[in-house]
Amino acid sequence: KDSLDLNILENKMNNIPEVENTEIFVLPEGRLALHITERKPMFIIDSEPALYSDSNGALFDFKVIDSIKYPKLKTISSTISFKTTASIIKNLISDKFLSKELEYIFLKQNQYQLKLKSFDFNVKFGAPTNLNEKIKKLKIFCAYQKTQDSLNRYQEINLSYNNQVVAVIP
Repeated sequence: KDSLDLNILENKMNNIPEVENTEIFVLPEGRLALHITERKPMFIIDSEPALYSDSNGALFDFKVIDSIKYPKLKTISSTISFKTTASIIKNLISDKFLSKELEYIFLKQNQYQLKLKSFDFNVKFGAPTNLNEKIKKLKIFCAYQKTQDSLNRYQEINLSYNNQVVAVIP
């Protein structure tokens, strides 16, 4: 009966959106022990009210008490699963350069666009394929643009093509 009650309590705690996992157990001396793992935000869903998502794509409310700037996701679809998007953002922010630069992610019809903090151009990232290659191309283009003053007029770069970067001038 005690283990059944603890399982019911664990399940109720795990149903709280902000809680990733709960473990409740009785210590040998009879005391109750509780271990709660809180979800860690990875990005913000740009909505009203704003919600956060973790690396598994789970949505939850989060009270920010620190100055960490999370990337924001904007989408017009209300039926998408955030699991794929969370995986993509996890790959993007695991890169040191992009973890500081990534400001916005736009998702429309399974095509991703990025907005970086230090660059004025939009980045067409395309479908969630060949992520490492696209990240490498983006970093090379940004490094090249930093060295060339005359390249500050690009409106958009497109990384969705194989083996090339297409840059658009207005």
